[in-house]
Amino acid sequence: MRRIITSGAIACAGWSAVGIASASSPDAWKVLYETTADACLKQSGLKKPKVVEGPVLFSNAILYKIKGTWPQAHMKGKTGKVYCSHPYPTGAPEIVDAP
Repeated sequence: MRRIITSGAIACAGWSAVGIASASSPDAWKVLYETTADACLKQSGLKKPKVVEGPVLFSNAILYKIKGTWPQAHMKGKTGKVYCSHPYPTGAPEIVDAP
């Protein structure tokens, strides 16, 4: 009797963990990626920015590598790259120059 209860409890616990892990729909992830990418593109400060790498998902942030043209006149239209870390589900994007 004890084994059956224990096995049942383990099976329920396992099912519960699977339910939590798959709670977000593919559409919800797509919206999150689009929202954070758009915010990063705007925050980048580059002209004609585009995401060239990412999204890279961390436990509390999404990382993108963005490429575009530096807007400053002294940069003479050179290409620039930045990394953007966007905390989720809320938070403001942070931009760091990429090598």
